[in-house]
Amino acid sequence: MTRHGQPASQSVPNVDLRGFSYALTPYLRKQEWLMERLQARMSGLQHSLAQAEHALQEQEASMQAHAAQMRQAMHSRPDPLLHRRGLAFLSGLHARIDSQKQEVQALRVQKADLQAECLAQQRSIDGLLEHRTQALHEYALEAGRAAAAEADRDWVGRLAMRQQLREFRVEQPE
Repeated sequence: MTRHGQPASQSVPNVDLRGFSYALTPYLRKQEWLMERLQARMSGLQHSLAQAEHALQEQEASMQAHAAQMRQAMHSRPDPLLHRRGLAFLSGLHARIDSQKQEVQALRVQKADLQAECLAQQRSIDGLLEHRTQALHEYALEAGRAAAAEADRDWVGRLAMRQQLREFRVEQPE
């Protein structure tokens, strides 16, 4: 329901809307621009996250391959010095994987925060667009009322002229 008690879905009279000017258009454009910036940041962040996840998968695969190679080497020819070096290498790989996991997790948190910002920004834009639609509807109703009032004045004026024309015709003899 609109504030005038009419259903919101009621159609607006056919009026010329070229005179409509929404006062908050500059603010709406600014909000849309901010949304575009947030989306650009989101795109970059998603790219960074995808790269970080890919690097993590590669590091985990590398660690699995090195661990398998070490197991095979220990079974074929046991060498304690080589085994110790291999364990140190695997330990370093594990530390890098942990670091990469932390980076991926931090990027996921940033993505969630940015998604929340995007959602809030979209809600703001949606609210402005709804307000604009309401303002346009009210403008159309007011323009329709003004056109109806003009038509009424025109009709009353023509009625008076018709009455004068009839009186004039009656006064003239045939």
